Amino acid sequence: MATRPQRQVLAEVAYELIRRRLVDHEIPPGSRMNINTLAAELDVSPTPLREALARLEAEGLVVKRSLAGYAAAPLLGPRDLDELFDVRLLLEPAVAARAADRTAPGDLVRLAGTLAETEAARDDGSRESMLVYLRNDAAFHDGIAALGGNALLRTTLCRLHAHAHQYRLFFRAGMARATLVEHERILQALRERDADTAAARMRTHLRRARERLAGAVGDDHARTGA
Repeated sequence: MATRPQRQVLAEVAYELIRRRLVDHEIPPGSRMNINTLAAELDVSPTPLREALARLEAEGLVVKRSLAGYAAAPLLGPRDLDELFDVRLLLEPAVAARAADRTAPGDLVRLAGTLAETEAARDDGSRESMLVYLRNDAAFHDGIAALGGNALLRTTLCRLHAHAHQYRLFFRAGMARATLVEHERILQALRERDADTAAARMRTHLRRARERLAGAVGDDHARTGA
């Protein structure tokens, strides 16, 4: 079995590491990204690093500025965020319905394990609980997308989740609990192999998630005067 070229492997590793830093705000939105500094930190040469950045640019997580190199993309504006959820509402209920028709017992165990980890974490608005919640939220949605059996849809949804999760700085206590309840209802529909109910519950979950996020963003802007 042929192995992938070393440069391709390094570009993939760099992509994953930088993507995580962007979503975790270790690289703040809008900040300049120095290729030489990143290459030294990640211990890769500039060539695979540029390949990783080009991939992230295509996903909208970084922007390339004329004569100024790369920068982390700014947070989406209110209209862009609303449109992001519009797209998720078009795609994810259909994916949940497909998953209900295809799910197997082992798949349900994995999804239930993700929810159990969320249940065990404290929902106190701390950074630790935020990271558990967001990691498991992404894993739950990605797990359902994987069950849907459409690789292009799964990749598309993964990109959308990355943009939504950049708003983690607006995480508030209580969000994880509300999300967990909605996820459990979706999982129950999958257990029952009820495609229509799975789609309806996913749609409800996304609408409520949009309301929670919009409310948190609005509260923060009111508090800071932004």
